[in-house]
Amino acid sequence: MNIFLKWWLMVTLIVVGISTSIYFNFDTFLFENDLTKLSLVIVSLFVICTSVIGYKIWKSAIQRKKICNYQTEWFVSEVLISLGMIGTVIGFIFMLYSVFGNLNIQDTAAIQQSLGSMAKGMGTALLTTLVGLISSVLIKSQLVMVENEEIQQ
Repeated sequence: MNIFLKWWLMVTLIVVGISTSIYFNFDTFLFENDLTKLSLVIVSLFVICTSVIGYKIWKSAIQRKKICNYQTEWFVSEVLISLGMIGTVIGFIFMLYSVFGNLNIQDTAAIQQSLGSMAKGMGTALLTTLVGLISSVLIKSQLVMVENEEIQQ
């Protein structure tokens, strides 16, 4: 099968997965619970990188040349993981600062509010990690598929 068609099939499956998550309102959940909004940056980089990979595949198919230079895309896949980890650290910092910044043990309402802030920080930490890891895995899957196909040709 043509490498572009394999890539297109993979992108179609990714779009189906994203559409399913939007159907179940994960996008709204993500936007509301990510305090840093790093998930939007990660998703934007993922879309750009996927488009660049597709363009390079299409261009090499048109020109009948092999374009084996995917170092930038590999770097972006690592940056996506790093951004997810940065979001994790920021979420933990927010969680710990909001809980222990002005905690009054005698006031139960303040403790409940602190626990709510703690949950927001933990949510940010876990969501940015999840989005960063999934995006990176999907980019790496595309790159491994393309590079293996180019080696076989």
